[in-house]
Amino acid sequence: MTCYGDCVPAVNSKTGEVLKGRSGRYKARWFLEQREGPPPFEKAVCRHLCENDSMMRNGFVCTLHTTWGSSSENYYDQSPEMKAKSASSPNNPNKVQATCPHCGKTGQKLVMGKWHFDRCKFKTEVS
Repeated sequence: MTCYGDCVPAVNSKTGEVLKGRSGRYKARWFLEQREGPPPFEKAVCRHLCENDSMMRNGFVCTLHTTWGSSSENYYDQSPEMKAKSASSPNNPNKVQATCPHCGKTGQKLVMGKWHFDRCKFKTEVS
């Protein structure tokens, strides 16, 4: 659903600034709660139905084209470009690499913490 012409951006009510990122998403959720009531289930998220993307150059968080849904529905609504961008993001914890200083093994930081660093079997005890 492409609807750039009739989207309504989330704006700061005091400054009139167009909100992006987390603050824009909070504002969109607030508008959705005012329009449709509380979330219908415990882990419901505010889904954006339009292709307007706050990460685009002139994009913003749309408050008009929202509905309640699950996080997986929200993920499948993303364009293939956005899915690829979020998967390759340097802030993605699954992509952060770490190297054990004791044995030199490199791998995903979250997994390496279980068996390496202070727990590495090649760590020499220093008294």
